Amino acid sequence: MVNKMSMNLKCSHAELWQTPTYITNMCLLHDDPVKVLQSYKLWVLSHLNGVWEDQDDYNNIKALVRDHCNTLNELINNLPKDLKMSCI
Repeated sequence: MVNKMSMNLKCSHAELWQTPTYITNMCLLHDDPVKVLQSYKLWVLSHLNGVWEDQDDYNNIKALVRDHCNTLNELINNLPKDLKMSCI
């Protein structure tokens, strides 16, 4: 049995959420950092899919997703020249 380590997406200019290995791999298929971030952002937005028993729980995740997407949009719109995307 082979034990595979989880690989998380890493960005040199923003703190990213822990990603499943398959999401990291999917995002890093792109050479362009903007496309990597856009793919990652789609995964972040997918956290709004589902059913919540409590409206407050939904509102909390919605706020987290909104704030994180705002950070990502700011990074995408003002892309630093030394931005690096990788996995750890």
